[in-house]
Amino acid sequence: MKYLIGALAIMILVMTGCQKKEVKNPKTDLADVNGITLDKTLFLSSYQRSKEFRSPGEVTPEKIKKFIDDYFIGDFLIINEALAQGLENDSLVKSQLQNLKVTAMTGMNGPLYAKIMSAPATVSDAEAMALYKKSDHGVKIAYIRLSSKRQADSIYQALRHGAKFAEMARKHSLDIQTFQKGGEVQGVLYPGLLPEDLEKVMFHMRAGQISQPIFTSGWYYIIKVNATPKMHLKSFTEEKAGMIKKVKQAKENQHRNAYIDSLFIRYHYQVHKDLFPVLRKAFVPVERVGKIDETKIPHDMWNKPLVTFDGGQISLGQFVSIYNKSNFGSRVPLREDDEIENHIKAMAVPFIMYQDGLKMGLQDSTQFKALYARYRLSQLERDAMQRLVYSQVKVNDEDLKAYYEQHKAEMRNQPFERVKDYITNRLMAEKANEYKKTLVAKLRNKFDVVYNEPLIAQVADSLNKMKAAMARSPRFRAPMPQMPQMQKRK
Repeated sequence: MKYLIGALAIMILVMTGCQKKEVKNPKTDLADVNGITLDKTLFLSSYQRSKEFRSPGEVTPEKIKKFIDDYFIGDFLIINEALAQGLENDSLVKSQLQNLKVTAMTGMNGPLYAKIMSAPATVSDAEAMALYKKSDHGVKIAYIRLSSKRQADSIYQALRHGAKFAEMARKHSLDIQTFQKGGEVQGVLYPGLLPEDLEKVMFHMRAGQISQPIFTSGWYYIIKVNATPKMHLKSFTEEKAGMIKKVKQAKENQHRNAYIDSLFIRYHYQVHKDLFPVLRKAFVPVERVGKIDETKIPHDMWNKPLVTFDGGQISLGQFVSIYNKSNFGSRVPLREDDEIENHIKAMAVPFIMYQDGLKMGLQDSTQFKALYARYRLSQLERDAMQRLVYSQVKVNDEDLKAYYEQHKAEMRNQPFERVKDYITNRLMAEKANEYKKTLVAKLRNKFDVVYNEPLIAQVADSLNKMKAAMARSPRFRAPMPQMPQMQKRK
């Protein structure tokens, strides 16, 4: 009897092991690795840009599966292993994922933006005509962008007393796109393209005139008009569509800005200025902006609220982390109270918007869930690769020198010290790739990898039809080889 029970138990195990596993979403997922899925749209966006798609020959399900293996499955396996090791319990990862929720909710392609901009702006003929009448000339300008009123006033006075505008822009402007050019903006600007606060000043200035500091969107601008070229407009009937588009965009910008301004009132936004001295003391100037020395922030102040609003807060530590990780173009120096306050307010906007999105229930929308899933997967991939692959790969000077000797000819026999950084990155990448292959081979035995064969076949068929249509289109036909040009007689 016990043998019969044992045989039945083995049979049940075998049958369970042989049961066909399915992907989570059969209509959209091409593959599923222990719950992490590959959406058809994500696959197509990668495959259609690949050399595999551009190469001659039919797209087969086997080729698609190989592409999925090469570019997705290994990463999904490593993410699963990192999750099994508690990746999402890491406090830094938790913070990163929470920030991604904010981005998914409040970005231009997120559900909150679609909600607040759901009613399209309407433009009357009279409004279009008013802009048309104002558009008799454009302006060529240079500007200095600053974050402190005291500094803006000081620079304006210096300009009035003979300081060179271009020199002041190169030295002080916080606009990374223009400061090296003396603040000069390329091309001609026309009415209807810029914030109203700037336009109502610059389009009434003469060539050579310099404006007083103008405060808009958290910045102070000092503008110099270099030229006021005339615009050669066609009739209003011919220009009407363009004018309507400009007015509509301006109205949408005003609507969005009014919504954001209302949040600070509705959610009782408050910034705790008593912490400003701590930030000033920890601020270290770097180039024209700077960074915050985290070691100068007292440990007992790290979790103190710098910003509070209904439903949430931003701690001093959170602000420091966000500031230090931001790119230099979006930072300001933290010297004066007004520039600290304006910068904190701008940084807080998406967090309060996120709170408003939660209040509307938009976290349950398909749009939010899809965006967050995509952002989360990308973040987990980076963290998992760092934790399980890159951190495991080491190289020493002997490795680098041996690699250099093997590939010296490729590097045109440049001295070792000159190419050392390049060699380090290249060797690290090669070692990480080999380590990743070994790790992925092990993890295939640990996590289920399931392919959606029917959907893969459908995708292969649609890709072949696409390739056939492209081959028939003159746009995609290979150009005729050009005949060599005859040399001109001397």
